[in-house]
Amino acid sequence: MAQLITARARARVNHGRWIADCPRRHCANAMRLEPGQPMFHCGGEGGCQMVAGVEWPSDVDGIWEALLERPVPGTRNWYPDSHVEALKLGLPHGLSPAELRDETREHEEAL
Repeated sequence: MAQLITARARARVNHGRWIADCPRRHCANAMRLEPGQPMFHCGGEGGCQMVAGVEWPSDVDGIWEALLERPVPGTRNWYPDSHVEALKLGLPHGLSPAELRDETREHEEAL
């Protein structure tokens, strides 16, 4: 009998790469994603082997293009709205491409 998968992995950008955190409670693993990848598999060493669908933002290309304007890959980060890690760390989340560009300009002006 097939098991219904209800948990979803949420795509985000971390240091210039698309990733998703494992949605299984107490699993701290994250996996790299290819844009548009439909399924998440928590594999590799230390992975819990959970399989889940991936929730992508509606404007993947716009977010990616806005982040590519940042010259330092380590600053190319984006969290979906209300992402647990962003909330814990007090980081911006759910930003649109225009908001990402504004954030980039603000940081450049501060230099």
